[in-house]
Amino acid sequence: MHPFLQRQQLDYGIYVVNQADSNDFNRAMLFNVGFAEAIKDANWDCYIFHDVDLLPEDDRNLYTCPEIPRHMSVAVSTKKYILPYFRMFGGVVALTKSHLFKVNGFSNQFWGWGGEDDDMANRIFHFGMNISRYSEEIARYKMSKHKKEKPSKTRFQSLSKGRRSFNTDGFNNLNYRLMSKDLVPLWTNLDVILDHVEPAPKV
Repeated sequence: MHPFLQRQQLDYGIYVVNQADSNDFNRAMLFNVGFAEAIKDANWDCYIFHDVDLLPEDDRNLYTCPEIPRHMSVAVSTKKYILPYFRMFGGVVALTKSHLFKVNGFSNQFWGWGGEDDDMANRIFHFGMNISRYSEEIARYKMSKHKKEKPSKTRFQSLSKGRRSFNTDGFNNLNYRLMSKDLVPLWTNLDVILDHVEPAPKV
């Protein structure tokens, strides 16, 4: 990623967030933690949430934030470089700080694989925004080979319930313990323990 980002002449930092507990994987909550820790270090104005198994193929795919939240990984090698569905907002996404505060960050309720990216898309549309994209010729990504996780059996239930708790589930109920924060030469490495917290009832 470093040569790619340097060619775009960006001032940037990379944060790798590792879940160091025995809970089911919670991708969205790790994104919230990454934001919470990064904002302590610098006044970043753009945040790219990035799956570690995706690598951009085209330098025209700018790692910047437009006025509208951007879905960046439009065309992925394992999907035959075709966008699977219009409301997709997973893989690699770009949001400004104001976007993130407006939607209250990502949900913390998606334990296991799947559903959290669709919940974020729902948040974006719910709060009156839209999703922008580069063309499939530009927003191309190579996915590295890895073992696929089994989808969570509760992802659709969490997705359905999520619409009632956008204002109470996200940044404002994030609960985690920072085990280590190491500033290695090329990135910042975070090891965290995530705590289950239910969203407050909607008033």
